[in-house]
Formats: sequence, structure tokens, C-alpha cells
Amino acid sequence: MDIWLDTTDIKTITLGSQLGILKGVTTNPSLIGKSGKSLEENLDEILKCQSGPVTAQVTAVDHSNMIEQAETLREFSERIIVKIPVTQEGLKAMASLSHLQFPVMATAIFTPFQALLACHVGATYIAPYYSRIRDSLDTLEGILLTLDRYDFETELVVASLKTQEDLEDCFHMGVDAVTLKEDLFETLTEDQSGTFETLDEFSKDWKSGKPSKLLP
Repeated sequence: MDIWLDTTDIKTITLGSQLGILKGVTTNPSLIGKSGKSLEENLDEILKCQSGPVTAQVTAVDHSNMIEQAETLREFSERIIVKIPVTQEGLKAMASLSHLQFPVMATAIFTPFQALLACHVGATYIAPYYSRIRDSLDTLEGILLTLDRYDFETELVVASLKTQEDLEDCFHMGVDAVTLKEDLFETLTEDQSGTFETLDEFSKDWKSGKPSKLLP
């Protein structure tokens, strides 16, 4: 299960990169709008502090302007994955962009049928909003079944996880990837007390043994 970060917080992104576990970073208009920085400033900082892809979402609502915005985003950096909502206009845009071999993340997915349509038009990734879906487990299972049964190459990146239980659901169901807010990422990566207790035991036993020149 790949780990993405759903944030513009550079400190958290840098930590994820340093830990060596970060696949990429997802953003959306709300995150950008609340950051106090422009889209360009955010993208530039995120691209510099980690080596993976970064998603940026179009703000247009008609397919022709979505395509134009996607082209502008890709001109900014080829590491940008364009996020497009699964609407009728979004599907039109994704179909056109797939012919241009643009990597697209289909977003704001709430049903397995939306996932199916996004796969048909060539989306590289699909991002269902887990905690916002009424029957989240059943819906996620339906999306996984769709990907498996019809042999789509589209990757599933589950978004909008709110609790550790949400994360555990995704882990046990075997999703391709999750994208996490800062607090859930901290929960995932925090040091465990049992690990330190074990290390203390190792240290005491080591000190009581015969000295080593190899590991002083």
C-alpha cells in the first residue's frame, strides 16, 4: 500500500520524504486556498522537498477549459498529475487528455460506477472519498472488484480518511494506495512504546556481555 500525503505542509512532506516512504503528494483547491500561498508557490515548494509526483486539481467546470488548465499545469512540471472530478464534463476532459498521455487522477468519486467510467476514459488513478461515502466499505469493495474483474491498470488512491480505523480498513482490503492528512500520517509513523522497551532490553543485555571491538 503506497503512502501519499494530502497536505501542503512542507514540514510533514519533508519528513515523509526523509523516512523514504512517500509516494507523492495530493492537493486540492481547498488545501491551496487555505494555505495562504498561491498554487505556483505551493507546487514549487512541494516539488522541491520530495521527488515524487504532485497532484493539482483543475478549477474549470467545462471540459475545454479543464483541458486547457491541464496543459498549463503540465507545462509547469511534468511531475504534476492533473486531478479532474468525475462529472460528465470531467469525463470528456479525461478522455481527451488520455489520448495526449497526460497522467490524470479522477477525483471526488462516490460510487463504483464513477470509478468504472473513470477507468474507461483512461484515468491513471482514481480517488474515492472514503469517509464521505455512506456505505464506505461496500463501495470500496465494489471499486476493488471493478478494477480486478475488468483488469484495469488504473491505480486506486483512497482519499478522505479520517480515523485510524479508516486506514486499517484500507490496509486490510489491500488498496493500492492511501493519501493521508498530517494527523493520520503522524499516527501511522509515530514510534511505538513496545519498540523502545525491546531496545532497552537489548541494550541492557549487550552491556552485560563481553565487550566487542566490532560494535563498541
